[in-house]
Amino acid sequence: MSRHHLLLLPSPDSTSTARRGGGGGNNALPTPSRQIERLNPALSRLELAIDNRRLELRDSAQGVEPEYTLVLETIGTVAEFYNAAKRIPGLEWLGEYEIRNIQPDDDFYDSSNRDKPLNGQVMMMLSDRRAIDQLLSLWRRYGDDENMRFPSGLAKCKHLFRQLKDIRLWGVQDRLEHTGILEDWRFRLEDAADDEVIRFEAELWFRNDLNVRAQTEARLRELVGNLGGHFVSSCCIEGIRYHSALLELPIEQIHLILDDRSIELVKCDNVMLFRPLGQMTIEPLWDDTEEDYDSDSIPHDDDINEFEEVALAPDSRPVVALFDGLPVTNHRALLSRLIVDDPDDFESNYPVTNRVHGTAMASLICNGDLAVGGNVIATPLYVRPIFKPNSLLNLETIPDSVLPLDLIHRAVRRLFEGEGDEPAVAPTVKVINLSVGDPTVHFTSSISPFARLLDWLSHRYNVLFIVSAGNHAQDISVPGMTARDFRQLPDDHKARETIKAVQADTWNRKMLSPAESINSITVGAINSDSSVVPVAQMGGKYDIYLGEEMPAFYSAHGIGYGRSMKPDILVEGGRMLLNEPIASNAVLRPLNYKAIPGHKVPAPNDSGDLSYSVHIRGTSNSAALTSRACAQLWEVMVEIFNSNDKLNELNRYGAQLLKALTVHGASWGAMFERLSGYLELSDTRKLKLAMSQMLGYGKPDFDRAMYCLDNRATVLGYGALEHDEAHLFKLPIPEGLGGVDTWRRLTVTLAWMAKPCSEYIKYRDSALWFTVEGENELTSRPKSAYDWQMVRKGTLQHEVFEGENLVVLAQEDRTIHIKVSCKSDAMDIEEPVKYGLAITLEVADGTTVNLYQEVQQGIELQVQQRARTQVQV
Repeated sequence: MSRHHLLLLPSPDSTSTARRGGGGGNNALPTPSRQIERLNPALSRLELAIDNRRLELRDSAQGVEPEYTLVLETIGTVAEFYNAAKRIPGLEWLGEYEIRNIQPDDDFYDSSNRDKPLNGQVMMMLSDRRAIDQLLSLWRRYGDDENMRFPSGLAKCKHLFRQLKDIRLWGVQDRLEHTGILEDWRFRLEDAADDEVIRFEAELWFRNDLNVRAQTEARLRELVGNLGGHFVSSCCIEGIRYHSALLELPIEQIHLILDDRSIELVKCDNVMLFRPLGQMTIEPLWDDTEEDYDSDSIPHDDDINEFEEVALAPDSRPVVALFDGLPVTNHRALLSRLIVDDPDDFESNYPVTNRVHGTAMASLICNGDLAVGGNVIATPLYVRPIFKPNSLLNLETIPDSVLPLDLIHRAVRRLFEGEGDEPAVAPTVKVINLSVGDPTVHFTSSISPFARLLDWLSHRYNVLFIVSAGNHAQDISVPGMTARDFRQLPDDHKARETIKAVQADTWNRKMLSPAESINSITVGAINSDSSVVPVAQMGGKYDIYLGEEMPAFYSAHGIGYGRSMKPDILVEGGRMLLNEPIASNAVLRPLNYKAIPGHKVPAPNDSGDLSYSVHIRGTSNSAALTSRACAQLWEVMVEIFNSNDKLNELNRYGAQLLKALTVHGASWGAMFERLSGYLELSDTRKLKLAMSQMLGYGKPDFDRAMYCLDNRATVLGYGALEHDEAHLFKLPIPEGLGGVDTWRRLTVTLAWMAKPCSEYIKYRDSALWFTVEGENELTSRPKSAYDWQMVRKGTLQHEVFEGENLVVLAQEDRTIHIKVSCKSDAMDIEEPVKYGLAITLEVADGTTVNLYQEVQQGIELQVQQRARTQVQV
């Protein structure tokens, strides 16, 4: 069947917005008298804690006016309470985030289902004693008279009091627990010399006032200096309300803090969290020291025997940037492919034998899996080293000499603005590959500073980040089963029990920061690659899914912020074998080694062989292959827009269109049937949630997004919208489809970059969504379709409609009307929101109608009619 170019739709018509739909739950709340009874003890503890802290500061920090971070937890949300907070003198709004899966009790529960988990809100405010006294005064008056009239602007306080679950001060436990800092300190102390120092991060509460921020840093310098330490550096990024310091303390002071939490540094009210440094990485799922490595049973293919060197065009500019480790630039697979930009001179302390991860990722982006032999991308790859060898962890990590967010911020700004007197180094970049994750920060409810940074940078510079979801290659415990019982199961039952065990362990397999970024495409892994694994010859080892495509058990799970789709897509990440369980309980242990299965990539070795290769696996691979597809899709779009004399518009809307096209070919496909069979969930809602957690939008077929066929037409639209505006696109329908009884599918993907609003629970400045006019009445969503509410929660809406009756969606002018609507969300929209739209209509093979040709002719007719109308006007 003939291949054809993608098509461009004419500029859309302006119209009114569509209804968003959705709605909140119906929570039962305690009576006011019960709330007084419940919360008075907590308020008494709050007042006692404030009094004690005032006494401590009076003795240790004369002249310091005490400020306290107040934490309020509600059931349900108290919409826009920050407006009320601003009216209370001495209260400074710090932020809010959602919490999910709160267990109901006798006081708070869903009126329609008492067992249903609840959602809530955490609000944080910085307060002096005067503001707290005013809040407590309002509370007592409310307790005396629940019908009291609240002062002007403070009516929201009544909703707060009704829904308040808990109130307390932010304390030492919040700063140290669940951040990874305590575990990191204990690990480092095991082999540390007495004269060593340890570096770590202190994330500070962001203050709006520049002078207050300076005072905060001065206070921190004093506290660290009192302990014989150093305030190394700081970073403040106002766009994401981030303020942090890199601190250094002697070993003996770390010992002291671990033994005594009354040290003033960890009690400092200016500090939100203490975090470890030098751990941000993507742990490679291969290891030469693997105990069960068996060179006789596992085949090797260590050399790149043939590699075609294709010269790049002399004027080609990078489209994709890789932020990763330093690659082996003179490896045969990478010769003349890379532009390495190393302004921090990481290379001087980066032995060639340690240049593993960056070499692998660069090759996957440029070449794909070397075992497959795909085409080299047409543009050079820009590489910025952000990792260095970490001898303590035996990994490549972001070094502890720099704050990670400061490094990433400077690296992106250098691309598009330059640094110092140097101009922008790679302003043509449209995609940044970031296969990095923080193993100490799993996404649960609040968006991490790293993810907020990516969201802000993508919006500011109109660039698309491709981010790996993260790896979890810990042992898999199959509940309620012995090792012997598991070994005796049929192969398909082994797969079923494994996937159920992984799903049950979702809490420990969450995405790693910054994978929750809403503007980025987050990529998980499918257990797939091109290698042939002779499992029958490898006794005691399982290719657990029998070669079928399934979400890789090592791939981190979603859901995203606000119950959005995350990861966005799953891409081939390479298979990982499991050791069969031997004794006691059924515990499956993943096998790490550099032999097959996996993707074939170049690698350094001790002998300096520049044709050496290994096989690897992981979500890093998946992200790199996605970035490779982006480079190829960009070339497709350049050709289309150039032929239509619209390259300027591509430069403006290219990132949004690229984001839409990258996901446009995604579907759950056969993985849905396999997973639903394994999980055995009869409840459709629970099944869709499980599918969304593990699959996102599914596996993308990148090739489908690059060209059309006689029976398949893909069209692109784009535009920019302000609050309460909408655009209407009209997709022509071939007249011949009206009387044809045949299968047809309509796929629509909408993408944009929202400005992050870090201090608000809604987070996005803008909410965009598309509607296919008439869809609610005339198209049904089968069990295998995405949740219609979930797909509208992020910045990427992707839906598929299929069947034999889609033609009824056509309007009287024989077009399908697709409306893109825009509303402000967390805040007022400051500038029009750019979006990209991809639409594909296809019919079954063998249909006599040349769908592509007729859609193309219909678009040409629209352009002609519009031109005539403009002339008449």
